[in-house]
Amino acid sequence: TLFQHKTIPEREARSIVMQVVSALKYLNEIKPPVIHYDLKPGNILLTEGNVCGEIKITDFGLSKVMDEENYNPDHGMDLTSQGAGTYWYLPPECFVVGKNPPKISSKVDVWSVGVIFYQCLYGKKPFGHNQSQATILEENTILKATEVQFANKPTVSNEAKLTNALVVLSSTAEDGEIEVRISSFIRSCLAYRKEDRIDVFSLARHEYLQPPVPKHGRNQASNQQQIQQAVVQQHQIQQQQHQQQTSFSTGMFSGMNASSSS
Repeated sequence: TLFQHKTIPEREARSIVMQVVSALKYLNEIKPPVIHYDLKPGNILLTEGNVCGEIKITDFGLSKVMDEENYNPDHGMDLTSQGAGTYWYLPPECFVVGKNPPKISSKVDVWSVGVIFYQCLYGKKPFGHNQSQATILEENTILKATEVQFANKPTVSNEAKLTNALVVLSSTAEDGEIEVRISSFIRSCLAYRKEDRIDVFSLARHEYLQPPVPKHGRNQASNQQQIQQAVVQQHQIQQQQHQQQTSFSTGMFSGMNASSSS
């Protein structure tokens, strides 16, 4: 599972999050929609045993079905199982105590995505990292989690920098541009009030998860050079992957390899 990895490079972490968000989008498109409610690294399986492959989301034991009788898209549905779940990954609204059950929506899963992504990049949970679940309840840790703090910078892979070279104006801006996108994504997920938190469909469209688009204007020559460098490296990576794949075949693609290398 993802739980076995303390930290993950930004490129791989982004790929995992993209797949998780895509799965959440599907859960919100089906009728009736479903809230997973227990998203955490231990429930994300790495099908190939490493962080570079496909993932599967498991353990729907606490999931909530948002049917028409108990769900209002503007207000959410009653949380009837308060106290269940893994507290580090649940949003503040799940801990509100009152005479009526708190209202939740699929934005519970959005908060979980933010916590998981933060943990992948920084190696710790954003809230209650060294606390037990009992302590989190006693000290109202999540109810006090009004703002996420970024203590250090995530490790950004060279390939991610090259990819983002398509959208930045200079090499000195690459790291800063990526960090801004990362922090924007995480803050969108970890907005304290669910009314202010991004929804699943908007999250799937977040700029951090979108393919890069070249900017135009000044430094166009520099942009063009960066684009060419990125394209060359991506082409080399594709060639290496293609060679690895064809090495297991019987040679039926040898003609294609010869033509592509010429």
